[in-house]
Amino acid sequence: MNNNFIVFEGICCSGKTTLCNNLSEKIKEMGYQPIYNHGAMTYTDIGREFKKLLGKKDMTITTLYFFTDLIINTKNVIRPCLENTNTIVLQDRYYDAITTYINAYGEYFNKDYNVYRISETLVENNILLEPSSNVFCIPPYETIIDRMEKSKNSPVHDFYREHPKFLKLVYDELKRKANECNNSIIIDTSSESSINDGTEKILNLIKI
Repeated sequence: MNNNFIVFEGICCSGKTTLCNNLSEKIKEMGYQPIYNHGAMTYTDIGREFKKLLGKKDMTITTLYFFTDLIINTKNVIRPCLENTNTIVLQDRYYDAITTYINAYGEYFNKDYNVYRISETLVENNILLEPSSNVFCIPPYETIIDRMEKSKNSPVHDFYREHPKFLKLVYDELKRKANECNNSIIIDTSSESSINDGTEKILNLIKI
């Protein structure tokens, strides 16, 4: 099976986890084993340590930490899971998460922080993997704002709430990236019906 590495991208509170949970149940019904992988800053010591410092470190350092952790995660978690042809990895964020974030951060401060070439080179050299499909969870911006106001306190969420202009820049950058990506599925996760429709689109891809 070649359609077994599906990456979910989206700004915080965009509905990625809800969509993955809904999709996991459907995948099990098809006879496959879904593996939800939370991605960078979760499974390694360097990732967990730095997650506590997000928003406090310079963005250059953030980028180095993120890619280091992502490379380790790809080697030790994603690749071993994909060796099982019955497994489908549902990846919560991959390299588009950091490249879009950093690019928007540069725009926020009127600087050139375009780092897309880094991820492209890592994929070209088989250090990072090309996803089977990139699923972008993009509800209306007003939905993000409403969810963000009700969300938990965290360094990233707090930074977004304190810098609403930056939040909008990241949102717009993700929309732009989603529209230019060749193998992308864009899902409006603002309602149960739209999530169900998006789930069906992904399932049809898996069946190919």
